[in-house]
Amino acid sequence: MPRILYPESFIQSVQPPEDWDRRPLPNLLHRARDPVTRDQELERLERWYQDLVSEEKPNVLQRLRSMKFREFWSAYYELVTSEVARRVGATSLRHAPEMFGKRPDFEITFPSGKQIWEVATAYQTSAREADDDLAHDIANQLNRHFQHGWRVVVEAENFRSGRVHLRPALPQIHAWLECLESGGPNWIRLGPPMISCDLHLVAHRPKDGAEIRPIVSGLMGQGGNITATDQLRNVLRKKIKKYSHVRSGLVPLVIFLYEGDLLHVSRESLEWALFGSLQVSFRPGQSEAPLSLAPGGLFMPDPNGHPQNTRLSAVVYGRRQWQNGIPHACLFIYHHPAARNPIPGDEFSPLPQCRETIRETEIQQDWSTDISGDIQILRLDDLPSPLQSLS
Repeated sequence: MPRILYPESFIQSVQPPEDWDRRPLPNLLHRARDPVTRDQELERLERWYQDLVSEEKPNVLQRLRSMKFREFWSAYYELVTSEVARRVGATSLRHAPEMFGKRPDFEITFPSGKQIWEVATAYQTSAREADDDLAHDIANQLNRHFQHGWRVVVEAENFRSGRVHLRPALPQIHAWLECLESGGPNWIRLGPPMISCDLHLVAHRPKDGAEIRPIVSGLMGQGGNITATDQLRNVLRKKIKKYSHVRSGLVPLVIFLYEGDLLHVSRESLEWALFGSLQVSFRPGQSEAPLSLAPGGLFMPDPNGHPQNTRLSAVVYGRRQWQNGIPHACLFIYHHPAARNPIPGDEFSPLPQCRETIRETEIQQDWSTDISGDIQILRLDDLPSPLQSLS
């Protein structure tokens, strides 16, 4: 069957990535260590795409062919989620249907009834993501203009407006490179008014015998002070708000949260978003500082003790896990203790599920499986029995 998603003509149109290039699509198409593994992944994505029942299939195709982190990963994890639904017993699946005046990512039908599934992927903020794209563009410009024996790590941030044109700075960069062998400084900083960003280049001497080649060897990621907990809470709130005013035909709402390009995303950061992060309260004259939970946890009552975000039934933390060269889904299900429409206990069995009891002074977590031992994971490939154990 000819490929629709990534035909050979499309693969050849995508330039192979440099070593520093972190964009997922070029790396998927060109940098697989094992060509057989790459072909298996492409065939797997092709199968999932063709099996997807969707009113928005052209949009999914466009995102899966995108060079942008956000667009590619959002579509990729929607395909992963569709496969998860099949493997946990869904009897039918529709992608991006019209429901209650909204268009959710999925309408999933189980023997117990219908559910809405939303897919959320943890990204950098849009502004930082745009800056990351511009930093990739700067690295490509440097490689087009300069070849040298030394290698250069690029850090670019604080972009003022649009694409940065390096032409005004090229003579200064050239002079800096020429002075490296004679003991000149191994770094250079450039910025406004010469160019419309803050650019920091650090050079390092290559190994003996290294060939003359394009200069960029590394690209630093964007900085920022937003925590993973804050970002995850914002991502989840946006999904909840989408359905906060839906009053008719209520069905369980489940949000799948996957790792994207935001660093430090973990189950711990998700739990802090759901229940509040730990904080220490220092008071004069006290020898001990008590621990407490910071306000804002999505599963926690408001200051008056009223349940919040009850439209949300559960959050599923997921990450892709490779085992024996085969992708698996490692999933942890957190049930909202005050959900308006709770999910039946056997719906995701035997994956690890957490049900919480919130008391005045403590939160008790009751896991369906021992998460300190073997964890059940879903094999995302053809297999009669999809569940396996992960130690």
